[in-house]
Amino acid sequence: MSVEELIQWCREEARRRGWVEFPEDVLRSLTVEQARQVANVLQSTTLMRLPSWEIRFFEWLREVDPRVWHDLWGSPEEEPYVVGLSFLPFLIQHPRRGFPICDLRTVDNYYFTAAHITPVEGLSVLQAAQQLLLEGRPLTLAQEFLLEVSVAPIDIWHFAYYRRASPAEVKEAVMELVEAKALIHLRSAEEVAEYVKLE
Repeated sequence: MSVEELIQWCREEARRRGWVEFPEDVLRSLTVEQARQVANVLQSTTLMRLPSWEIRFFEWLREVDPRVWHDLWGSPEEEPYVVGLSFLPFLIQHPRRGFPICDLRTVDNYYFTAAHITPVEGLSVLQAAQQLLLEGRPLTLAQEFLLEVSVAPIDIWHFAYYRRASPAEVKEAVMELVEAKALIHLRSAEEVAEYVKLE
């Protein structure tokens, strides 16, 4: 399917049901550039349902941290997992980082970017973790998380899900990094907003 055909299919799908639900094989075959082209044309007018792998993540989140799930999606009676199509390129490029959890209103945000790593203590902890990784030596959960943050923005819930850790364990790791002055933790959605870039 060409990009033009996909855009036309999206328009018809959105007209029919109110949003687009991409088949998984279409999502897996899309390049980031194709996703950008689709988003550039449709992002201001079209909604999409999250990919199946991201819905599985959010079903896990509903079980392990229901307060966060409810903050994001509201009442279970409403249609969850429908977001702006502008997120499509990000989800294709960073499937394990997923739909960014960075706009929580009733609970603290735990969304971090490389800009939250402090220039002295944070860089020192990061370099030590990188050296351990190069040597094939074990890392603490805090060191693993700081490495992930240095690569690309991530929230603790996606990290916990793919690392098979509990959100509570990752929160403790973040606290350890904050106490070591290696990581800045901005908790409000307003503070975090300026660091959220979907590129």
